[in-house]
Amino acid sequence: MSPRLSSSLLLTLFFLATSISVAQNTLTVAAAADLSKITPELTQVFEKTNPTIRVSFVSEASSILAQQIENGAPYDVFLSANAQFVDRLVSSGKVETSAAVYATGRLAILWRDGKRHEINDLTQDWIRFVALANPKLAPYGAAAQQALEHEHLWDKVQPKIVYGENVRQTLQLFDSGNADAVLTSDGLVNDRKPQLIPADWHQPIIQKAGIVSASSKQKDASLFLQFLLGPTAQAIFAKYGFGKSAP
Repeated sequence: MSPRLSSSLLLTLFFLATSISVAQNTLTVAAAADLSKITPELTQVFEKTNPTIRVSFVSEASSILAQQIENGAPYDVFLSANAQFVDRLVSSGKVETSAAVYATGRLAILWRDGKRHEINDLTQDWIRFVALANPKLAPYGAAAQQALEHEHLWDKVQPKIVYGENVRQTLQLFDSGNADAVLTSDGLVNDRKPQLIPADWHQPIIQKAGIVSASSKQKDASLFLQFLLGPTAQAIFAKYGFGKSAP
């Protein structure tokens, strides 16, 4: 074997071994869509203090992620925007009993003109479409419906509603000009000075995390769960508009 071929082979084997090692030490985290903006910072901080572990997030509506875990999807940790989805999976043995609340969410609204309005203005003619996450799939969509019902506006606003599958997709409807107002997670828009919906207009958005029972990386998953509940991660959650882990 020539020295050049030998060096090339060794280099290939090195990169192959490195790739396998990284894959073996990567946590796959199923995360609710309202966490889309916060996950890069969580990843950076966690990996800095745990350099042998990599984190890969899959973002989707909580109900869809829960269904995927129920069907055996190879996730290691589940971060839901609705505690009930995690509790259901704990009951069925799909998620470990160590599951815990990691944050509480806030519902916010953005208006096309960038100003603040009375919620009743959703019924005005200049509001043609209102973007909302599907209440059947997304906790923030359910909270938005509850808030509108609280203010006796649901029947009037419902014909104007355009639904997104999750809060991230719902915000895209607004940003693309396909809606004149959007009710979504404050965690996605807190840098845009949103108008917060009073918390007593809807049920609390309690967000819960759990380790997937079928995961082969229980130790690393436990480290990540502990990190989420610790002061460093909690400060990051607060920075993005989330409430404390204890509701």
